Amino acid sequence: MTLEEKKAAARERARAAKTAREAGDAQIAVTDAAAAYIREAAVRQGKEAGVRLRILAGGCSGLEYNIDLIDPGEVAREGERDLSSNGIRLLVDLKSSIYVTGSSIDYTSTLLRRGFAIKNPNATSTCSCGDSFGV
Repeated sequence: MTLEEKKAAARERARAAKTAREAGDAQIAVTDAAAAYIREAAVRQGKEAGVRLRILAGGCSGLEYNIDLIDPGEVAREGERDLSSNGIRLLVDLKSSIYVTGSSIDYTSTLLRRGFAIKNPNATSTCSCGDSFGV
């Protein structure tokens, strides 16, 4: 992918995230399995059934997902969107929303791997473990 193509793709992601934000559309889906796991973990840890999703620099592919449970009554920080999907509250900062708009968050548990699996249509590359991605 050329530099110009990468720039064009970044502009398109930003436009899509802005359109979703203005429409009030979450554009991030939480599957039933992920919602059940988040609720279970929240009860165990005395947290709210919600997560803060951030995209950070790092990982094998350049960007990595960071998901943390939120405290009861926690409000969105400045520059964050307060979304909801499948009864789960999602706090996502505006910069991260550019990278995850249109994604779905699933939870899988197999013999080899247990954890969140994020299906991200914006990712142009991913590492083999699925914890990081590139655009």
